[in-house]
Amino acid sequence: MTVGYTLNIIAFILNVIAWVSIGLISFHIYKKKASKLKIWKVIVVLFIGIFSFNINWSMFDTVVMLPILPLGVWILYFVFKQKEGRWERYRLYAWLGFGANVVFIATTLLAVPLQSAFYPEREATTYLSNLEYASLIPIHPSATEQKINKVALENQLPNMTVEMIYIQDWYEETYMEMESNERNERFPYQLTGVTSKWGSGKKPVTYIESDGKGLLIKTVEKDVYFRAAKSFLEEVK
Repeated sequence: MTVGYTLNIIAFILNVIAWVSIGLISFHIYKKKASKLKIWKVIVVLFIGIFSFNINWSMFDTVVMLPILPLGVWILYFVFKQKEGRWERYRLYAWLGFGANVVFIATTLLAVPLQSAFYPEREATTYLSNLEYASLIPIHPSATEQKINKVALENQLPNMTVEMIYIQDWYEETYMEMESNERNERFPYQLTGVTSKWGSGKKPVTYIESDGKGLLIKTVEKDVYFRAAKSFLEEVK
C-alpha cells in the first residue's frame, strides 16, 4: 500500500484504476479456473493477501510503503492448510493480493509527475484559484488598516515569482534588531476566503507581507514565498 501527504483528484483516479486493474486480473484468473470458487471468498482472500510488513520510503514528498513480508499470505496459508487442497485453490488469489501492493506503488509514483504537471508548486495559481470571497484579516498589532484589491491580486498571480525564504534573517530583523515596542511583523495579514485549484488537495494558509507584494503560503508539505511587482493592498478609506 502507499500513502501520500495529500489527497487529490489525481491520486483518487489512479487508485480507482489500480483497483479496476486488480479486479480484471482476478476475473481473468477466475474464468480460467476449472473449479469455480464463491466470488465473495475470492474477494476476501484478495483483501487479506494485501496485508504485509512494510518499510517506508520517502520520495518527492510522498511516502511509499514497500511490502517486504507477505503477512496476509502467511495467515491464509495457515488457515487453509488445515484442509487438503484448499490452499492450492486459493493460493493464486492470495499472492495476487500481495502483488497488488506493487500496483499501488506504481500508481503513487506515477501520481508524482502528474501532480507536478497539473498543479505546479512554483505557480501561485495552484494555491489561490478562486478569489471571489477573498478577505484580509490583520493578525499582528503592527498591521495597518488595509483591504485586499482582488483585481490587482488576480491579475498578478500568474506572473508572481518564487523567492527564497530567509527564516533566520526575517527572525533577526523582527526580534533581534528592534526594541519590543518597535517590532513590525513581516507578514501581519492573513488571506482568507480563497480556495486552491480544484482537485489539487491542497489546503494552504496564506499570509500577506506588510508591503502588499509578498505571499507566504504554508501547506502540509512546504512553505512557498511569492512576490508580485505591485502591491495588491489598498488603504481603507
